Amino acid sequence: MNDRIVSPHQLRALYSFLAIVATVAATKAMVWPSRPVARPLNQEAITKAIKDSGFNASPLKPLAAKSNSELATSDAIGYSIGNGLELRLMRGTVRRRFNLQAAYLATSHPDKLLLSRRHFSHGTPSYATGLIQTKPANQTCLVEGGGMKDAFAVTRNDLSRLIDQTSKSKWSSIRSIIGLQANRSYQCILIQVTATNKATSSIDQPTWLRTLSVLRAALQSKSSQS
Repeated sequence: MNDRIVSPHQLRALYSFLAIVATVAATKAMVWPSRPVARPLNQEAITKAIKDSGFNASPLKPLAAKSNSELATSDAIGYSIGNGLELRLMRGTVRRRFNLQAAYLATSHPDKLLLSRRHFSHGTPSYATGLIQTKPANQTCLVEGGGMKDAFAVTRNDLSRLIDQTSKSKWSSIRSIIGLQANRSYQCILIQVTATNKATSSIDQPTWLRTLSVLRAALQSKSSQS
């Protein structure tokens, strides 16, 4: 039997090599992040949740998914939810943390999703109000996972903070940096309610909050994770 004994020097050389490979891989991921990918929403689960909650919902034609080197989106599914209101939902993933904001996701369909005359409400939940083609609309983003008390935000800073909170421990971050765990994904689900009548001055607040509550429960459940 001719077993080869590995010397301490050879082991140190091997570990050094593996450390260099991991560092290069992690650096590449940070400097040249991969092209973003957005998973489709589970429309069946979402539709069931909306109808079970008592909304008089009927589906709208979805807005097509978009993808480029900086932003990827799912189809923006939609519903008429009664009382002259329309609901849109779209999962968006960005390549760079800097672009993680509702307004940037909305550029995928500027005529349908990009708010003008935007104002922020920084309460709980956080959201923006504005106009979509002269019609009032409310808009926010839901960050999935992490069991957070408040998972809604609009701005880059607030969404980045929520993304950071989904990391379970400091060791998750360390493993990600050295290449032993996939880098965190910069994504959220854009949620928008728009009035179909431009004569309406604003979105009814109780209806808006009820909508967010229903969607959060549906989108955070495992059955809706497509």
